[in-house]
Amino acid sequence: MSSKLIPSRSLFVSVALLMAGNGLLSIYLSVHMTLEAFPTPVIGVVMSAYFAGLVTGAFYGDRVIYRVGHIRAFAAFASVATSAVLMHGLFSWAPTWAVLRAVTGFAIAGLYVVIESWLNAHATRANRGRLFSLYMATSILALGLGQFLLNVGHPNTTDPIILAAVLLALCAVPVSLTRAVHPNLPERTTFSLRELFRRAPVAVLGALGAGLTGAAFVTLGPVYGVQSQLGIPGVSALMGVTVLGGLLLQWPMGSLSDHYDRKRMLVAVNFGVALVSLAILLSGTRSIPGLLALATCFGGLTYLLYPLSVSHANDLVDGPFFVQVSAGLLFAWGLGSAIGPLLAASVMAVMGPDGLFLYTMVLSVGLGVLAWTRQEAAVHTYAQSPFVALTRTTPVIAELDPRAGLD
Repeated sequence: MSSKLIPSRSLFVSVALLMAGNGLLSIYLSVHMTLEAFPTPVIGVVMSAYFAGLVTGAFYGDRVIYRVGHIRAFAAFASVATSAVLMHGLFSWAPTWAVLRAVTGFAIAGLYVVIESWLNAHATRANRGRLFSLYMATSILALGLGQFLLNVGHPNTTDPIILAAVLLALCAVPVSLTRAVHPNLPERTTFSLRELFRRAPVAVLGALGAGLTGAAFVTLGPVYGVQSQLGIPGVSALMGVTVLGGLLLQWPMGSLSDHYDRKRMLVAVNFGVALVSLAILLSGTRSIPGLLALATCFGGLTYLLYPLSVSHANDLVDGPFFVQVSAGLLFAWGLGSAIGPLLAASVMAVMGPDGLFLYTMVLSVGLGVLAWTRQEAAVHTYAQSPFVALTRTTPVIAELDPRAGLD
């Protein structure tokens, strides 16, 4: 690793531990509640609470950092997240778990704010792109590998909870011991979602759809796997390849979008998600390798929706407003993420496990048609901003994006 990136090593270790623990907890809770015969709509409510807490913490968690500084705030958020995770093992009551999921989401968003503002402080014009790409790759890889940690202990025990809590607690160690200079937080971003929708409606629809589709699968994919009799190894493999598939298609499809109209790309990706969903509905679980291959494609396409939406919005909105635009799209994604599991769970309650992919198919077709019919200002491909693979965490990450043009 370049010497210019060495101060960030501790941050990347923290990111990996955080994402692995978070990924393990998410799949564990979905599987555990399914095995304990929680109604699917109840599972949807509990799991959607995490995203409500996450988007709230993304916009308001910085208040803690302003008061006590980055290291103290990171330690506090890590302690709250770890405590909330461990408390899942003390209760098995859905309302309590929903509150704990919201608290966990808020605390993890605070951890993201600290990490991303610190990375932004290390970023220069010379290394911003490498830092951003490495952060994104580390996040998705660790999240994907976290799914496979479900095999360490049976979901009917508290072993996965303890392991997830250990990973979240350990993520505070590298940051607490770092000698790097404390960064300054950027000014609070303000945005008008209505104005953003007026100028870039397809981008807003894309970000909303990314939340509606992606969060539904992340939270209810394990439910689908358990109800389809895949077994614990099969469920973890299904979720793991979906997340890792999101990493594999980022750069080739992103490069393609630099040469073609991004509105059409968003329409095509939505229809692609619908086609893959239909293929899974038709093939079912008769061939596990076939299901995993389709799940990889599903993850690759759904993970493209958000970065394509940000790139498309940046094509239509003036460069100085890039951070505000990203904040607006993050809010749209968070809104979709909080609603998606509720809607998908309702469909699954009626249709069974196949209801998950029936939901993603119908939703993606609807979003694709809406995106196709919306009128926007034309953008020539030579005038498009370059595609950048993105994570969906906090508004601070927008300042690390090379397109933000910050020193």
